[in-house]
Amino acid sequence: MFISFSLLLGSTLLALLFFILILAILGFAAGIPLTTVTIWLAVICTFMYSLRMTSYYYKQNMWPMFARLCICTVLLFFSFTYVSGLFYDISYDGQVYHQEAVIQLVHHWNPLQDYLTKDRSHSAVLLNHYAKGPWLYEAALYTATGQIEQSKVFNFILMIASFVLMLSAMKSCGRFTIRQSMVFSLLMALNPISIYQSLSFYIDGQLASLLLCLVALSYRLVTGYDKVVLYSFMMSIALIVNIKFTGVVYAVACIGLAGGWLWFFKNKHLYRNFIKTSVIGLFIGICVIGYNPYITNTVYYGHPFYPLYGGGKQAMDIMTSNSPSGFMQMNFWEKLYISTFSLSSNEFYREEPVLKVPFSVAFEEIKPFVYGADIRIGGFGPWFSGIMVLAGAALVLLCVFRTKESAYGISLAAGIMISVLINPEAWWARYVPQLWLVPIIVAAAAASDGHKKIRYLGAVLAGAIIVNIGLISYPYILGNYYCTQDLDRQLQRIAEQNEPVMVCFGDFTSNYVRFERWGIDYVDATDDIATINIEAIRYGYLTAVFKEPLLSAIFADERDDKSE
Repeated sequence: MFISFSLLLGSTLLALLFFILILAILGFAAGIPLTTVTIWLAVICTFMYSLRMTSYYYKQNMWPMFARLCICTVLLFFSFTYVSGLFYDISYDGQVYHQEAVIQLVHHWNPLQDYLTKDRSHSAVLLNHYAKGPWLYEAALYTATGQIEQSKVFNFILMIASFVLMLSAMKSCGRFTIRQSMVFSLLMALNPISIYQSLSFYIDGQLASLLLCLVALSYRLVTGYDKVVLYSFMMSIALIVNIKFTGVVYAVACIGLAGGWLWFFKNKHLYRNFIKTSVIGLFIGICVIGYNPYITNTVYYGHPFYPLYGGGKQAMDIMTSNSPSGFMQMNFWEKLYISTFSLSSNEFYREEPVLKVPFSVAFEEIKPFVYGADIRIGGFGPWFSGIMVLAGAALVLLCVFRTKESAYGISLAAGIMISVLINPEAWWARYVPQLWLVPIIVAAAAASDGHKKIRYLGAVLAGAIIVNIGLISYPYILGNYYCTQDLDRQLQRIAEQNEPVMVCFGDFTSNYVRFERWGIDYVDATDDIATINIEAIRYGYLTAVFKEPLLSAIFADERDDKSE
């Protein structure tokens, strides 16, 4: 019952997102914009699907189990919706174009029939041509709640889905206890990218969670499957290809690796069902839900990944300006090594990365995790370099004393590494969030090994991973809390003026919803005549953390510079 209930819960959470996207696209095709009806219809479809799948597992006590499933789903959704609404998104991209896309959709933008122009959005190129999955279900929820920040809940929903699906997979293999399954599944779900993007509208954390869903469901497929697993796998593929362009690449890589495994072991019946399910998932994801951008980009610009590829001189180069100092002159392996074994940092345009001793921690490398979202160097956390060294040692021992069981773990870790190495920009953590899974899979294989010393090493590795998660989570939660508090204070002071204010939003046009939430009467103005500049407000809340006691040691240098 434990295994099937975990699988059903994860499948139900995926189904909610899937049905929102399907209904949204069907509505767009019929000329109907996103409304509150979209999400309520998706909820009904989700519970109908959940009831059908519950009857598949629990024929005798279907209704009690369905009731438990509904209660869990509703409690999780409303709890994390509330938590999400407590924090403002303080990230740059989150405010500049992710929230902007959500707002445009709520204001009846139809991506299938309406091409945004620069006069309607500063980020029109990105909104027109990027994948739109997260924007669609976030906008659908926004129509129902009226609170845009609450739409960040889907970051948490996908983390929970990935956790319970991996929990189901680990417990089903019969090698791990419930405690071990819960610990290692939780460590995988708490991907650093997912953690430090959870309170923002960035989408790489969602990609990380869906990749874990694919890994868990792929394992269930190759070891024995049922239609719940097949449907969940199909929905995961359809969702992940609509997160961002790399989702297509990773989905195909996952299908190829899992399909290759089935072909190698000559399980032809399962192989056919697997390929059929994968093709359906890709078709729905790319040709139906992802008609815009994948089909439209290909037809009009010659490449599904426009504006990053294709379009001739119109193609965008996003890497030159975003690469750390000296990286453009390095080869693939140099960049990956330096990014992994250097001090965590996001000041990529000021200084070159600094190599560090594994398991050492400096206050300065905790600093980027206060804001999170987009950490370029050491993006998996301060201890990740040491974790990879330990994982390498454990992997060597597992290979030397190889058993049939450990071979599965080694093969899975190798497959994930292949998916990492096919990305030419694998040095940037948020571009390859699945790298986080490799040391945890090695730790799980080691912790369940027959040799005592290998088990001990696996436990030490798991402990190091837990510490690393703490080093990321503590500053991130506190930093976002303090920034939110300061932004509220600033907006309250503006609201107390009780008169119209002239605001220069600049690139942060989505911020007007914050002014409306506080009942502030404003006029959009240019920088030369504005009395309030969003850049100044942003600088205020980002630097407000400098003086907070719980983060004071991290920002000692900034306070010293200000005092001088």
